[in-house]
Amino acid sequence: MGLILGPVLLIWFAIFIYSIRLGYLLIYKNMALEITLITFTVALVGAIAFVFYGYRQFINETSLWAFEIPSYFVFNKFAIFTAVLALCLHFFSTSMQTSAAVNCVVFILLFMFSAAVLLSVGLHDRFIGYNNIQLTH
Repeated sequence: MGLILGPVLLIWFAIFIYSIRLGYLLIYKNMALEITLITFTVALVGAIAFVFYGYRQFINETSLWAFEIPSYFVFNKFAIFTAVLALCLHFFSTSMQTSAAVNCVVFILLFMFSAAVLLSVGLHDRFIGYNNIQLTH
């Protein structure tokens, strides 16, 4: 299963790095401090909320397949669709490239989902241990 999860997880990592670059460019454009703080706060809170929402799906389980939680997050249709939509909006809309609002929304969407996927895959062992869930292979 690692042969399937690994490349997709690398794609999510690349999207995360790209979102960090977008965030840096937003700060570099000398936006107002309030807008910058709101943008980064919304992105961070959204990522944490998506992780908690995903883990909530598995809270009452007694046993799980070993890769069920990482697969849920890595192959989440809503996250993939939103990330692709944000990337298309960023790359293919030339007139909106200079708009700070569009760049903020693209950063929020990309950071929120990519950070949530990476965070959830990294912390799923703690979640399983904390809730005493048995793993099946």
